[in-house]
Amino acid sequence: MEQGLLKQFLELYSPWLLLHVGLLVAATALLLHLLRLGLGRLASHFPRYRLQFGQAFPALRVLTWTLVIGYVVLALIQPPESLLFAVLGSAGLAIGLAAQDGIRNLLAGAMMIFNPPFRVGDMVNFGGHYGEVVRLDLSVTWLHTFDDNTIMVPNAEVLRTAVVNSNSGELAEMVVVRLDLPVSIPVAQARAAAFDAARACPYTYLKKPIIVAVEARHDRDFLLGLTVKAYVVDVRLERLLASDITERILEALAATTWRTATAK
Repeated sequence: MEQGLLKQFLELYSPWLLLHVGLLVAATALLLHLLRLGLGRLASHFPRYRLQFGQAFPALRVLTWTLVIGYVVLALIQPPESLLFAVLGSAGLAIGLAAQDGIRNLLAGAMMIFNPPFRVGDMVNFGGHYGEVVRLDLSVTWLHTFDDNTIMVPNAEVLRTAVVNSNSGELAEMVVVRLDLPVSIPVAQARAAAFDAARACPYTYLKKPIIVAVEARHDRDFLLGLTVKAYVVDVRLERLLASDITERILEALAATTWRTATAK
């Protein structure tokens, strides 16, 4: 009986057919690898469209694999309907019992395709981590943090926790810089120094507004809370903008204090 099953299998699926399928899968994987490298080169040469190039690859990859798998199953292998239904039923039962978390991640990934909470290039706070979305898979999302770490977050976190998207597909992103200053510093002076620092920063996107807010705080003593809200030209420069604005504000206030003390 075993020999009969083996003979039937060899008649349906010859070694040449299996070789054809293997070569087709390998060629598809190579094509997608080259496509990813090409989009990366285009993104480096045309940084203005970096987000668009990065967002195109996940959709192209899903479409390509769907077409290849459909062609292999329906056009090359052409399994009998009874065998196809039996395989699908067994696979569904096995996946449902052994990979519940994986199915949840896949379902969340499918939902994200039709209603994406973020895209490649967005700065998000997702699954307790903050970073740039560098890759989207059906089951996981890859984030690149400012500490130069790459973090894999399961897509099921979208169903359990809130997702904070800082730029929503744009290169510009609002950056909030908070400083606690001595209450003795004049409010008008602190506000002017903060506004000038944000406007003079080379990373500030000047086509969008700059907001400076002042509040009184108390932490063992009264403090002057200064909040600067400005847009950065590229989300990857967020930390540089915050550092540059902070440095400029402190230097301006120190210079003003020194001139005041010298005049006295």
